[in-house]
Amino acid sequence: MNPELYRKGIFTMIFLVLIIVSFLIIKPFLTAVITGMIFSYIFYPLYSRINKKIPSKNISSLIASVLVVLIITIPLFFVLNTVSKEAYTTYLLSRQKILSWQFLTECQPTDKTVCKAVNYFSDKANQPQVRYYFDTTIKSVTGKVTENISNILFSIPILVLDSFIILFVMFFLFKDGKVFVHKIENMLPLKPNYGKYVIKKLDDMASAVIYGSLIVAIVQGTLGGIGFFIFGLPSPLLWGVIMIFASLLPYIGTSIIWLPASLFLIFSGYVNLETGLIIKGILLMLYGAFIIGMVDNILKPKLIGDKSGLHPVLVLLSVVGGINFLGFIGIIIGPMILAALITFINIYEEEKG
Repeated sequence: MNPELYRKGIFTMIFLVLIIVSFLIIKPFLTAVITGMIFSYIFYPLYSRINKKIPSKNISSLIASVLVVLIITIPLFFVLNTVSKEAYTTYLLSRQKILSWQFLTECQPTDKTVCKAVNYFSDKANQPQVRYYFDTTIKSVTGKVTENISNILFSIPILVLDSFIILFVMFFLFKDGKVFVHKIENMLPLKPNYGKYVIKKLDDMASAVIYGSLIVAIVQGTLGGIGFFIFGLPSPLLWGVIMIFASLLPYIGTSIIWLPASLFLIFSGYVNLETGLIIKGILLMLYGAFIIGMVDNILKPKLIGDKSGLHPVLVLLSVVGGINFLGFIGIIIGPMILAALITFINIYEEEKG
């Protein structure tokens, strides 16, 4: 056996083992690391401006990191504080009405479809077995809420650690990001021009996914706020802002806001015997599904595809597949892996031709 080939084989095996072990070590913190990378990518222009005025990379990186934390946490604090108060008030009122059965009243006239439905459910709900089931369900839900609050309190140390990792990653990528990218470029077993080509394609895809997702979130939040205003729901501006954040959540998205709101309108219509509220609730549900929801399914693949050069269908499949395989971070990683694959295929075809 060729000694040189043997040494290269051993080196490659050790290198692969180290990569796998390193991945397993950082796997528990992978989401925090990638989140830090995303934030550093988004706010790198902010760091560049600060660095022009303050030449020290350490000081510039520290200032930029602190500003990013303030930009994210201050609006998020006010939004979460308002939402938690609204949710708790709604929960108490709903629980009180359900337990006291105040929402089940006799509806007149009985010839209307809405009234027939209300009277039907009223008769069913007054049965002892159903009343017992509702009481038990309410108590169970209350217990689950308390349990979830306890779990959140116990997870605070993990959240603090993840926040520190995000801040740590941001700081060093602000400071040494270009050096890091240059090292990756040199490590690629490709010609220098191909290495730059791969990095550029990955940069284009990352930019397309991140900024495309943000644009879609803003559009969905705006449409959501307009919808809440049209259908007479309170605080449309606040809920529009909340939908911007909710839009970034995989699978759930803005439906976590507009679906309960539409059900609330329908429920209020039954309680107050107002057909108009029921119609508003149904229309809001349709508006959310076909107007707000379709923005994510149509506009996002289009925006990402135009900037990255990939077909929108491939973009959609890579995002969905990435989420299924990697969770939340798959939104970014999935399309980037696909972009890398297509880039290497293009390089292979060019070399072969």
